[in-house]
Amino acid sequence: MNRILLDILKRLPRCRVAVVGDLMLDRYLWGQATRISQEAPVPVVLVKRENHVPGGAANVARNVLSLGGKVSVYGCLGDDEEGRNLSALLKEAGAETQGVVTIPGGHTTVKTRVLAGNQQVVRVDRENPGEILPEVRQKILKALEEDLSSGKVDALVMEDYAKGIFTREFMAQVAALARSRQVMSTLDPHPSHPFDVNGLTLMTPNRMEAFALAEMPYVPGMGDPLHDAALAKAGRVLLQRWQSELLLITLGAEGMALFRPGVAEPMVIPTRARQVFDVSGAGDTVMATMTLAICAGASHSLAASLANEAAGVVVGYVGTRAIEAGELEQVLREQA
Repeated sequence: MNRILLDILKRLPRCRVAVVGDLMLDRYLWGQATRISQEAPVPVVLVKRENHVPGGAANVARNVLSLGGKVSVYGCLGDDEEGRNLSALLKEAGAETQGVVTIPGGHTTVKTRVLAGNQQVVRVDRENPGEILPEVRQKILKALEEDLSSGKVDALVMEDYAKGIFTREFMAQVAALARSRQVMSTLDPHPSHPFDVNGLTLMTPNRMEAFALAEMPYVPGMGDPLHDAALAKAGRVLLQRWQSELLLITLGAEGMALFRPGVAEPMVIPTRARQVFDVSGAGDTVMATMTLAICAGASHSLAASLANEAAGVVVGYVGTRAIEAGELEQVLREQA
């Protein structure tokens, strides 16, 4: 099968993706902790270096680009140093950012992670969702509509991190635009937004998000997704409520489960991760890879398999990281 996946990987650069959602900057402070603070029982981290990478919806865009696809980004940033930093990172990676609205006096969403060695000590978030007013969403929607009308988009990805971009109305408007242009639409949902927007091609929640969106008490995995009755019920509920063509629930160490309407049992794809250091951004990699693969003509099952392989690579690194086409190709060849 890996030879087939390699062929799909070669076709990914032909695809053009629009990514709409909550743009974030991920900041990493790397250092060492050799003592405990006298002020409180917490480690003192002596910072040695600092780096910034695109996060949230911006990380999905980065994954699309690193796999060879083309991407246009739609969202908003604050008029601050972090916003300018993230905008520069996206442009340097090759993203089109005409659909990114700058909010005067606004603040960019930033996640700051402090690491001692390879161990995350604390994460500090800064976000101001109340700054995203209806007129900002209308500017984003207008830019998206113009690009969809021009025929420059093959697929649309919605990344909802509950940082202020998405309301039920806005998500429905974006999905309707994609349908009107016969463009596939995909959604990485947030459990606090049970919007039940219909007409999506693909949804990619993780297990915890799937149970929350299905309004079911969370049940941890039992090690056998194919015979996991609670997981199967959550999948059926989500397919019925959202009426998406595909539902891919990521299951961490248990792999993934692909649900399709009219198919009684999910297709279970075992994880391919060789080692797991950090799952940050793995869902973004899954979304980008699966969307590109479907655009490139892959079957749903093969697209999910390629996404699973990609996720297995990125979780082996510390920090948010995009999958590179070259390293994914190498992994597939080694397994062929």
